[in-house]
Amino acid sequence: MLEYSAEIVGVYVGLNLLINLFLAYRVSANRVRSNVMTGTGDDEKLYNASRAHTVNVEYTPIALIGLVMLHLLSASIYVIHLAGICLTVGRILHAIGLTRAASTSTPPRLIGTVFTWAAQLIAGIACLYYALG
Repeated sequence: MLEYSAEIVGVYVGLNLLINLFLAYRVSANRVRSNVMTGTGDDEKLYNASRAHTVNVEYTPIALIGLVMLHLLSASIYVIHLAGICLTVGRILHAIGLTRAASTSTPPRLIGTVFTWAAQLIAGIACLYYALG
């Protein structure tokens, strides 16, 4: 199974890189639209886009490190898929929810947070299991 786990991790790394690039593009597009090149000013759309990108950058790299480590530890591809799917779906949902309203909680934002945390929990426990087992 190890021979396929690198490809599986690659899929989730690739998808999450594209999600991050899309979120970064949204920040840039809103900067041009609002002519606010530093900070977010009073522009709500720019603020929401900026928060969605910032939060993605805070959570995604550590989870992807967990996926890479699971590959290195020869973890089950099912565990890698579970963590990868939770991360990717969680990041998409969170970005959708945060884009709608950064100052209030929305169902996609809440579910996205839960999925992202679940991905980290799964990867963290699995890393310990495979490293110590």
